[in-house]
Amino acid sequence: MAEKRTSHAYMLLAPEGPERDESARRLAAELVCTGPEPPCGQCRDCRKALAGMHPDVTVIAREAGTKGLRQDIVVGQIRAMTADAQLAPNEAARKVYIIDQADRMNQQAQNALLKALEDPPGHACFVLCAASADALLPTVRSRCVKTGGGVVRQERTGELSDLARGYLEAAASGDLAQTVLFCMNRGKLSREDTEAFAGQVRDAVCDILCGRLKDPGLGRETLMRLDGLMDRALDCLRHNVQPKQIFGLLAAETLRVDEI
Repeated sequence: MAEKRTSHAYMLLAPEGPERDESARRLAAELVCTGPEPPCGQCRDCRKALAGMHPDVTVIAREAGTKGLRQDIVVGQIRAMTADAQLAPNEAARKVYIIDQADRMNQQAQNALLKALEDPPGHACFVLCAASADALLPTVRSRCVKTGGGVVRQERTGELSDLARGYLEAAASGDLAQTVLFCMNRGKLSREDTEAFAGQVRDAVCDILCGRLKDPGLGRETLMRLDGLMDRALDCLRHNVQPKQIFGLLAAETLRVDEI
């Protein structure tokens, strides 16, 4: 925020509750703040956003039905939001749309949102609040900067990050033998380390797609495919597939014949 390098979409991952709501309001305040160090908490836009009464900060949530709240956020709500996003802001420099329980959007709603994320109005920003990213489409996740508790995730360091970086570099090389060797040499990692590795690769892919990290030469189509591959790996781990088999999957599917 201080460097004036904001994204058009954020995914705030945190358990549902007052703390997440407060984090979302704070992020919205940062995005509309006119002070020197956002959120300053003193300017009119900050005060209104933090109080939940800014005309350019809109919360999208499940609507009331005949028997209480609807189960999902539906496509009509997202279409209405994206239509409103085309209009100029009322007071601030941008409009902010907070999608509460974004993981409760049905697939049609997510597809409608994806169109807005692919070609967003210059003055609009979307904040997706979710307890977990797993229920969101990979294409939606990849277009959002992930945050937790209102703090943008810092660049990862340490051995496992080196493994994630090494994997992406091997994939970018287009060398099948190098990629297979890299994967097969990691088959003895623990389940916890394998899960952390796959999560960090997925996060790195998201950061590359969002411009936070430099693309090592993979290209958008390959990055999108690797994001889906990491999702499969994490899902397999949740179903007690062994790390050796996970890395066998990665060895077999990281590179396609048409990419070599």
